[in-house]
Amino acid sequence: MLHQNLEWFFPHKVEEAVKLIEQQGVILHGGGTRILKTSPKSIRGLVDVGKLNLNYIHHADKQISIGAASTYDDVIRYSAKTKKLSLLAQALSEAASTPLRNRITIGGSLKDFPIWSSLYAPLLALNAQIEIADKHDKVISLEEYLETGVIKTKHLIKRIIVEDEPHLIGGVKRFALIRFEYPLFTVAVALRVKKKIISEARIYITGVKGRHKHCKRAEHFLLEKELTDDIIQQATKHFTPKFVSDYKYSAEYKEQTAKVFFTDLLQELKGKL
Repeated sequence: MLHQNLEWFFPHKVEEAVKLIEQQGVILHGGGTRILKTSPKSIRGLVDVGKLNLNYIHHADKQISIGAASTYDDVIRYSAKTKKLSLLAQALSEAASTPLRNRITIGGSLKDFPIWSSLYAPLLALNAQIEIADKHDKVISLEEYLETGVIKTKHLIKRIIVEDEPHLIGGVKRFALIRFEYPLFTVAVALRVKKKIISEARIYITGVKGRHKHCKRAEHFLLEKELTDDIIQQATKHFTPKFVSDYKYSAEYKEQTAKVFFTDLLQELKGKL
């Protein structure tokens, strides 16, 4: 049950919202799904982001900007219309259920980063950057956002920035028993290929021990190689995610399953070349 003296705030400026969330127990409210995962009695105020003009997707100067208040469904629809952000849209179209995809905001999902997130792996593979507002506005890489602990500070995400890279191919796979169940892990791969030779590889997995892993060994192995069956099998040996056992699966089972998913994903990308 929410606090009986709960206050609602409806700021028109980002600066106002940032000041409000500095107060104890005051959090941002977009789609509202975060409340389900937060101890309701600890929430004393909700800052609605609906009037901050953060619900947009713009394409300019070879960059795509996704406003933090955009929902999963907004991204899926934009991708279907423009044929851009396909890697991200693929992951989000399989996340949650239709009603939830209409509610979950990109910014809120990034800030919370649940271990089952379908958002982080594809965005990391796309080298995404985010613009955040706290006492100052700044743009940092999504990887820096995680690894430097900025995610744990009080701030507001304004937008996500992704380079428009038409020659990049990629794919994503989620391991879930049923389509809209929380995935145990999500693996994303993005490759830049010229004349069938890989010049750049980006490989990330979430849901692992430590929440996310940048699979640099597998990336390095794939560089300057053609994606053949033999290379795929060898690359899989360099793909070494680590998991924690839970009441459903052992860590070893999840590790082996992740390797199978990674192999299948590379085989699918091979078919696109």
